Amino acid sequence: MSTENKFLSSLSYFSIFFLPIIFPIIVMVLTSNVQYAPAHRHAITAFWLHLIPVILLPLGFGLGILATAHSFTGNHFPTTSLVLFLIVGLMGIVAFALFIYNIYKGVKIWVE
Repeated sequence: MSTENKFLSSLSYFSIFFLPIIFPIIVMVLTSNVQYAPAHRHAITAFWLHLIPVILLPLGFGLGILATAHSFTGNHFPTTSLVLFLIVGLMGIVAFALFIYNIYKGVKIWVE
């Protein structure tokens, strides 16, 4: 892989620090050329890795609202609180794992 491809591919993953979602889109648009095919593939992967936590956030809030509404209709408050805590905790773990995975992929590409 050329130095330009390595740099753009690695930077697509490292953009989790400065322009998540936006920078991989820019790289995808700029690397639609066959010469930059590896960078284009990595930009697509980085885009989805950055987008998953953004998709999980409204989903978690929606589940939280449903759980809270359900707890007000009956005497299920302790159980509902535990479920809500587990959902939010799981979302946090997934977001943190994807953050670490982006760093890992960026370093791995740069070192290769």
